[in-house]
Amino acid sequence: MNVKICKLVRASLFFAVFLPALLMAQYYPHYGTPKPGTYKGVAGSFHGKLKDLSSKEIAIQTDDDQTVTIHRTRKTKFFKGDRSIQASAIELGSVVTVEAKEEPADLSLTAVTVIVDVPKKGTGDK
Repeated sequence: MNVKICKLVRASLFFAVFLPALLMAQYYPHYGTPKPGTYKGVAGSFHGKLKDLSSKEIAIQTDDDQTVTIHRTRKTKFFKGDRSIQASAIELGSVVTVEAKEEPADLSLTAVTVIVDVPKKGTGDK
């Protein structure tokens, strides 16, 4: 009978020590996986030719021939080089870079800044 109790105590100790360790391994946080919301609001920038510019939207055709439509608000800023300009001063077909953010409500893109690319001197572009 003493042997049965000894085996029972060993089995109990085994499960008491190793079972919680095994269970913790399943729920331990993974450091390589970003938490939801870590990159909230960041969408990036889009580069291409301006196809349409209205009071509500900006459409550009990217270098890989895709059309991207981005919402525009009163807070959207427009620049040519480093100086601020009016949206009406941008001609269709101009090469632009649109920096956008993601709206949390519907995951749509909203333009933060629109920068008209200025050709570098000496490239032959006029």
